[in-house]
Amino acid sequence: MRLKIHDWHEENAKKMADYAGFEMPIWYSGIKDEHLTVRNNVGLFDVSHMGEIIVEGRDALEFLQYLTTNDISKPPPISATYSLILNERGAIKDECLVYNLGDKYMVVYDAVAVAKIYEWFSLFSRFYDVNIINKSYDMQLYSIQGPKAESLCKELFDIDIKEMWWFQAKKINYRGVDIIVSKSGYTGENGFELFFEADLKYCMDLWKEILEKGKKYGIKPCGLGARDTLRIEAGYTLYGEDTKEKQLLSTDIDSITPLEAGLDFALSFDKDFIGKKALKNQKLQKKIMHFRLKEKGIPREGCKIFVNEKIIGEVTSGTLSMSGDGIGLCFVDANLNIGDKIYIEIRGKKKEGKIVKPPFYDPKKYGAFREVI
Repeated sequence: MRLKIHDWHEENAKKMADYAGFEMPIWYSGIKDEHLTVRNNVGLFDVSHMGEIIVEGRDALEFLQYLTTNDISKPPPISATYSLILNERGAIKDECLVYNLGDKYMVVYDAVAVAKIYEWFSLFSRFYDVNIINKSYDMQLYSIQGPKAESLCKELFDIDIKEMWWFQAKKINYRGVDIIVSKSGYTGENGFELFFEADLKYCMDLWKEILEKGKKYGIKPCGLGARDTLRIEAGYTLYGEDTKEKQLLSTDIDSITPLEAGLDFALSFDKDFIGKKALKNQKLQKKIMHFRLKEKGIPREGCKIFVNEKIIGEVTSGTLSMSGDGIGLCFVDANLNIGDKIYIEIRGKKKEGKIVKPPFYDPKKYGAFREVI
């Protein structure tokens, strides 16, 4: 499959590759350059491969309260709630944002789970008065991220995202097309995202306009490579790597659960939801943690982690940080603590590291809550 403005990406990106069945731009000017552009200025991502499902009808709220873990009844329209979709044994089927659009809901989730989540929702929809519409292949999603994204949003749409809370959104009509402008992103930086449906010409014109008006702010197009290094540096999990359902059908509790992933803040035990019973019975033995290497090396998914010559887990996501240190997320014994020494096996050699608290950058200088810009 191809993004709507695929031809532009193919002409301008230096590397394209398959991801979740889509031909995606991996990098244009270089992963490090794009990474630093987002941390210092502003970057533009085409992430239209993401999944979107519209849920409407009389029972839409009740349906989503049961199918997702967080209490989506609290935030007012127009805004989103970070939530999780679990199987009946408590494992994460995917992470998601549930947007209350006033008259309906929009669930945004990962591209690798587009078909799976739609089928899961459709399975349960027969018990509710709801209409489930898969918009994953119709919706465009442009993500504008970085400390100067606020200025660009003001110039483009006359919207001050400084005045918006995280995951708040606004509905606008821009040159004849309805757009949802959301204060959201996946980089650890401030930024906004645009959800809309339009023809190829409109999509291309808007993409070029963002790049043109963003020149004064140092904007650059960014690919999936920088998107991944940015989210790892921020300490965010990614479905399919750090969070997943392993489909352990012979067990009462599957893996990886929200408790293991450190995502219990997205659980509302005051309501019923699929997987709740399993989570209440779970005794934590493994968990997702973050690490930094003290020796040179690039940790990758699957690298074994040792303590006292004993394997206690493995890397789920890893990269080389912009500071030159190996960093990442790992699934390890639950008795490990921040500051503990570990060894990661990279190409047959054990490299010393330690368990740390994210993010992997100085939050006073970088990220959404930096003190200076």
